[in-house]
Amino acid sequence: MELDPILLRLDKLITTSRLKDIAYIVDTDIVQRLTKMSKVFESIRPGAYLLGSGPSTVGIIPLTVEEITIGRSATILEEPSDTIIDYAVTDMTYFTPREVSRAHAKIVRIEAEEGREFHIVDLGSKCGTFINGKQVLSESDGTMLSHGDVISLGSSMVSTYMFYVKGQ
Repeated sequence: MELDPILLRLDKLITTSRLKDIAYIVDTDIVQRLTKMSKVFESIRPGAYLLGSGPSTVGIIPLTVEEITIGRSATILEEPSDTIIDYAVTDMTYFTPREVSRAHAKIVRIEAEEGREFHIVDLGSKCGTFINGKQVLSESDGTMLSHGDVISLGSSMVSTYMFYVKGQ
């Protein structure tokens, strides 16, 4: 089988960009990295957040509404989903999905007597949703999140978030 040369060039671009990202992390002193993050965290308003820590989830998502859905856009080979996603994960390094479903999970804010609670609900994803390595059952009402919990969309720990609460 003869491959299109553009695919070989594209593969090289994908590989090189990932390696350069890793090189930046390795070549930057941990104190420099933590100092940069510290400055950001000093300016964050009190509240709950998802902190994206994977290559396809990086960013800070404020949890200011009752519910957010996390997933990915349909690939060119798939029919679009009827579910509207609030935060898209770019889990398609080679233009096909790796682990994240189009409608993968949702975070639900619940007003309880003890204060606000946040629960994560798996939306029947193909590869599962995990909290601290333990799979969330898709038929449940969700699992309550605690400050510092690590959420993985799929078991590989590539598409990850940390649940973070900044006090008043």
